[in-house]
Parts: sequence; C-alpha cells; structure tokens
Amino acid sequence: MTSSDLPKLDRKDLIILDDLRKQRPNAFFSNMTRFLLNEMYSYLKDARCWRLSIMGETRGGKSEVAQTIALSYVSMFNHLLNRKVYDYIDLFKDNIFKKQEINLDINHICANQSDYIFNLRQYHKDGLTKFGQLWIIDESKKAIGGLGSFSEMLDLENVNNIIAKFMQSEIWVQPLQLETKNTPYGLYVYKKDVVNKVNWCLLYKMQRTPTGGVEYSFLGWVNVPLHKNHLLRKAYNKKKNEWIKQEMGGHTDIRLEERKRIAMELSKDKMFSTRTVSGKIFKLSKAQQITILEDWILQGKTQNWNQMERMMIIEEARRLAEEYYEESKEKKEGAK
Repeated sequence: MTSSDLPKLDRKDLIILDDLRKQRPNAFFSNMTRFLLNEMYSYLKDARCWRLSIMGETRGGKSEVAQTIALSYVSMFNHLLNRKVYDYIDLFKDNIFKKQEINLDINHICANQSDYIFNLRQYHKDGLTKFGQLWIIDESKKAIGGLGSFSEMLDLENVNNIIAKFMQSEIWVQPLQLETKNTPYGLYVYKKDVVNKVNWCLLYKMQRTPTGGVEYSFLGWVNVPLHKNHLLRKAYNKKKNEWIKQEMGGHTDIRLEERKRIAMELSKDKMFSTRTVSGKIFKLSKAQQITILEDWILQGKTQNWNQMERMMIIEEARRLAEEYYEESKEKKEGAK
C-alpha cells in the first residue's frame, strides 16, 4: 500500500462529493493511507484485535481492498512475531499455544457471519487456531432475519472469548453499510483507478456514543493497490462462484445445514434412538432427548441453539430414527 497523491476526480465526482468537500475540506484533500497503516500496526503491536469495515457498490473492488489490507496485516503481524513482540503473552509463556506465523488463504475468507462463527469454533475444536489470525467476512448481501438470526448474534458475542484471547482480527465486507461490530475504522470503496491499478476509498472513524448510537467522522482518502497474490485471487474467484451457485440454488443457510447435520448424528446415537421392548415408541421422551442435545452443546459437539431450534432438531432426529428403524425392520422381515 502506498500513500502518494490524491485521486483524480472528474466533474461528476465533485458533484457527488460536494457536501463532503464543503463539510470537511481539510480531510477531503488529505491522503490518510499511512495513517491507517500506522493504526493497524499500533493495534498489532499492542496485541489488540484489529477490525475494519468495508462497504461499496457491487463489483466496486471491496473484496480486492479487503485482501490487500489483509495481506499487509499478515506481513506486519509476522514481522512483529519474529521480533519477539508477543513473547510476553501468557499463551506463549506457559506453552499453551505454539508461536507460529499466520497466513491468509481461502479458508480464512468466509461467506457470511454464520460461516465465520462455524469456522472459528471448528478451528478451535481441531486445535488449528493461530494467535493473531485475520479473517475476512465477505458478505454479498445484508443478512436477513430467520429462525436463528438472534441466536447467531448471541453466538458471535459468545465466541468473543476466543476472538479476544487468541487475537482473532476481522475485516467485514458489506455492500450496503459499514458494520459496527467494534470496528474503529470503515472504508467506503469509491473509485477505481484502472490505469494505476488502485482503489480509492473514503476513510471514516467510527465511534460509539453514550446512548448506543454510532458517529462517523470522515478523515480523508486511502489508496489501496491491487495485491499481487494471484493464487489467492484465483481461489477467491472460484469460491465466489460457488457462493453464487449456492445462492441461486437456495442453499445458503449454513445454520439450517448445521441443524440438519446434528439431527442426522442424533438419530444414529444409540441412547437417543433406543426403543421400548415392543419397538412401537422411543424409550426416551422428547424432553429426555433434548437433554442429550444439551449435553452435546456443553461438550462442544455442536453450537448453541435457541429453544425453537432445539425442538426442530429433535423432531428431525426422531423422524430420521423412525425411518432407520422401519428400514431395518423391513430388511429383517425380508430375510425371513
């Protein structure tokens, strides 16, 4: 990333940005690229989670901006790690965590908040979490409410202990608005400079007010060049096409898919599916079967679910268990 000059604005740009230029003339003629990079470096040096929000029009370069900044983050973090800046942290001092460099690959770019929460948990469960890892949550549209939408917001708060303890940083990409999930800065991707292969962004400082609102202060321009990691760009484009294909097919509800997966596993659990001697009904009541699901939640086998979701998982698991039982019964009768 560079901090040279300012974007070349035409008459149309000046009309669109007229109010901004009049309200914040000093900021309008300021290049704040170096400032943003210094802020990110300061956060990393202090072992604080770095969060950035990026918005802009569709196909305006948001994802490219996010990846360039993320790659700068990775370079800064690894530099500080090798300089032993993080050696004082208890995770390393007590040998709880292995000190290792981070990277940015396609697995760290998530399609939405659900995908991000799931990956955070899965990485932690599998022992793959790296201290200081950065994630890009590249949402192509504004999330809409659903059966588990409120629970998902609570889930994000619940995994904050993982995020804070292991310094998991985030870049939120959203076309319609700047996310305010503890993000101190936001970028509005405004103009592409095709000749110089640069994206020009408007930089905003975001601050919470005592009443819970958010104030946005325009600080100036940020110059973000196209990154040169062609393998990452190719992998991202492939993954983006898969997201679009899933979207067109209506298969984008990760929370629903996870409920179905857990219901399938529950239906095959011996204790859950045990039947009475006559075989007509389950030995356990629905309430008792719910306690099995709750045990799984406590054991970390699955994420937390609200009460309605738990009932739906149990109903689905019972239906599947019934089908397995009938199929097994028919096979035994056929063998006779």
